[in-house]
Amino acid sequence: MKKPLRSLIDPEKYLGTTILVGTGIVQANMPSASAKGHRRRLAKGAVGDFVFIDCELTKVLGRILEVRIPEAERLTLEPSLGETPEPHPIGRIQIISSVDATTHELRRGVANYPRVGDGIYLADHVVLADMIMNSTASQDELALEIGEIDAGSEVSLRLSPEKIFGRHCGIFGSTGGGKSWTIATLLHEIEKHGGKAIVFDPTGEFAPVTAISKHYSFSSLEPDTELVRFPYNLMTEDDLFALLRPSGQSQGPRLREAIKSLKLEAAIRSSGYTGVLVENALIVKNSRPRKPYFDAIDANSASVHNNLCSFDINRLAEQLVNECVWSTDRNDAKKWGGADESTLSYCEQLISRIRTIIGSSELACLFSTEGKSFADVISEFMSDDSVSILRISFKNVRFEHGTREILMNVIGRYLLGQARVEKFKDQPLIAFLDEAHQYLGRTIGDENNSVRLDAFGLIAKEGRKYGLTAVLATQRPRDIPTDVLSQLGTLIVHRLTNDQDRETVEKACGDLDRNAAAFVPTLSPGEAIVIGPDIPAPVPMRIKRPISQPNSRGPQFSDSWAKRKKSRE
Repeated sequence: MKKPLRSLIDPEKYLGTTILVGTGIVQANMPSASAKGHRRRLAKGAVGDFVFIDCELTKVLGRILEVRIPEAERLTLEPSLGETPEPHPIGRIQIISSVDATTHELRRGVANYPRVGDGIYLADHVVLADMIMNSTASQDELALEIGEIDAGSEVSLRLSPEKIFGRHCGIFGSTGGGKSWTIATLLHEIEKHGGKAIVFDPTGEFAPVTAISKHYSFSSLEPDTELVRFPYNLMTEDDLFALLRPSGQSQGPRLREAIKSLKLEAAIRSSGYTGVLVENALIVKNSRPRKPYFDAIDANSASVHNNLCSFDINRLAEQLVNECVWSTDRNDAKKWGGADESTLSYCEQLISRIRTIIGSSELACLFSTEGKSFADVISEFMSDDSVSILRISFKNVRFEHGTREILMNVIGRYLLGQARVEKFKDQPLIAFLDEAHQYLGRTIGDENNSVRLDAFGLIAKEGRKYGLTAVLATQRPRDIPTDVLSQLGTLIVHRLTNDQDRETVEKACGDLDRNAAAFVPTLSPGEAIVIGPDIPAPVPMRIKRPISQPNSRGPQFSDSWAKRKKSRE
């Protein structure tokens, strides 16, 4: 709902007059900015304050970047006896956007530049918040209350969900900057307004957030969650190869043949095809005719040549043994040869690795039959109007074998596949990915068998048109691929102390120039700058305290040491 218009210019908030006008910077006399003597409580115009420049027919929004006094007057600020001349502060102001003369909405760019001698007035927080809301929300759009504009103003900033999530969203900030609070606040707003979101929680810190309706975990070790698994038959062969890591010359080709044989066995079992020798759900090749096998491959081509792991993986090690035969019999080229002991010896290590990995507890999230299928969880979640937020915990998913990265990648690929068949078209889904730098732009595996972690990058590039939106949160934006960063529409930037991280965000977002980025290292915990193509200017804000806070506390050294010291004494 648009707010009624209020006057932008308040004579009591007069700051000064422009004395120099550049393409993006204005300098101004600011006589009220001095805090000398008894004038401190009356001083107006500090670094970070927003101002309106009165250009008669139009107004320009700016932000104070610097306040100084002329070099010749610097000693007038020093305490001294007797009467001293008053200093004459000069301000440097960044031009941010124009103000529509009729609607008071913010407009990108500068329609009319100020002239020397134009008046400058401090912007009222309430007026500025109303202008931002009027500029980003239509008459019938609901708005999410995510924080207060400019720390300490207690004036709420509301943005429509289309402006925050419509073109994907990035949440950046160093440790302790407030990323987790921002995610929790957004989750509460989504739940409040009836949206749908799924949170991939790498550490379990979002378990206390009350907005979350359902909690699932890939491990039975986490309390108060339901066990979920991702069926391996929804993985690709490349994912499986990255887990198993066969050598390129001997093991890799035999493993591919074993997978092809098991796919064929599954196909002929379901279709009733005859003519291929099958024993104990395995394809037997040792000294058997070759033609029936290849005829069956041709007859079941669609099932055999798909890239999914659509076979019984528990038979893979045994089938690999059956593949270790000579390609032809030395006496009859129409038959397979007998057992090739040399090849089998090369594959023994891989056979042992397959059995170990499939049976390991670390990879039960992929190969176990316990727990609910992720596919069923998503289907039930999307059809249940009483559930708004779904959390998938990765807290106990191990990093060995690249399990965590591969699992997240196949989940992202599955969600994108569901989006492409328009499962989320009428009911958009927002996917929150915390610690996103772990799952983007990397390659898992070795030089012979690798898989690119590109699923959430693809979601950022094409998911929006299918109703699937990504929210990527990270403390290391420099590790997010450039092509993914370029797809993020709205950025919520908390404190970033690393120069490379700030430069990365600057390059990814044209609205955050070096002048605006100068405020980023000085943001306090919970403060952020909101930037986006649908937001007419970078907006500083304090994120609203979430109704229930995530458990993001670090180690409590003092408490731990005190207890240990007490027990030792």
